[in-house]
Amino acid sequence: MYTTGKFMKHLLKSNKMYNTVVKDIKKDIYEFSFFDKIEVQEENFKKNFKNNFFSIFMLSLIEFLEAEREDVVKYGKCLFYLRGIITCTDNIIDDESKGAIFLNGIKEKTTENTLLTLILQKNLEKIIFELDVKNTGISNAVLESIYLIAKSEGMRDRAIYGNYPGYNFISHEIHSGIGGELLKIGVLVPLHREKNDKFKDVSKVLYNLGLSLQGLDDLCDMEEDFYAGKINLATSFFMDRLQVDEETAVNLDILDTPAAEEYLKEIMSYSMESFRMLEELGYPINKKLGMKLLFHLFKIRGLEDLWDIYKREEEDEKNNFGIYAFND
Repeated sequence: MYTTGKFMKHLLKSNKMYNTVVKDIKKDIYEFSFFDKIEVQEENFKKNFKNNFFSIFMLSLIEFLEAEREDVVKYGKCLFYLRGIITCTDNIIDDESKGAIFLNGIKEKTTENTLLTLILQKNLEKIIFELDVKNTGISNAVLESIYLIAKSEGMRDRAIYGNYPGYNFISHEIHSGIGGELLKIGVLVPLHREKNDKFKDVSKVLYNLGLSLQGLDDLCDMEEDFYAGKINLATSFFMDRLQVDEETAVNLDILDTPAAEEYLKEIMSYSMESFRMLEELGYPINKKLGMKLLFHLFKIRGLEDLWDIYKREEEDEKNNFGIYAFND
């Protein structure tokens, strides 16, 4: 029987592991003369669940597959460094300062994020060297995955296309990288190192979840992407279904557009497949708990109205989920 309590127990355990990982990362940073300028954020469970949910979730999956505790810490550090490298790259593109690690004292954001990337890459390679004693090519696999993510990000530029790309093209060529590959990279190191074949299933689970979440982000970012000159999956979907041009699609009132429900069901089907796979693996989640988790992910993004579109007939799924106690 799957209960919210059992699922939460896994997450609470993995939150402790995440905090152990952060403490270890701080120790790694002490080797730099400017270590006092590097800020690594430590959060309580409530904030961790909101800001670092997928890091905690991935650690819970790794622990569930019974990797050695010492290795789990190292995998967690790889996950933290990879997440940091990708976030720094996004920060450079978007001229932002977000993430879980910061370099204080450097006001120019590109310089800050470039130096942070070098620090993170150096420490990532150190951990991979310790893990890959047989030199099986894990470092190359990581770079190849990052390349796929970067390549798909570069394909979002609207200016390189004559006609607006179709839904299938965006899904297969772009979201496969910035959605699926971006999430599954978190378990790439244990996937290549552990003998447990179930890591292949977990990798697929994360890939599908990544597709769902990127599809959701695109629905929320249609207007932003339009003005930034980026192509968008939801925009393409509505252009095709409603036979409208790009600007008309971007300006639709999503809450009053019946096709939005069809779009949401399409992208959330990937998540449903992930929950089915996890249940088969024996992880303490099923469709019902998965629905509650999805609602939580909608909620922390401020998208409760979109959830109502997606699942009007299952309003009761919003209630009695212990996780909400961790929200403001």
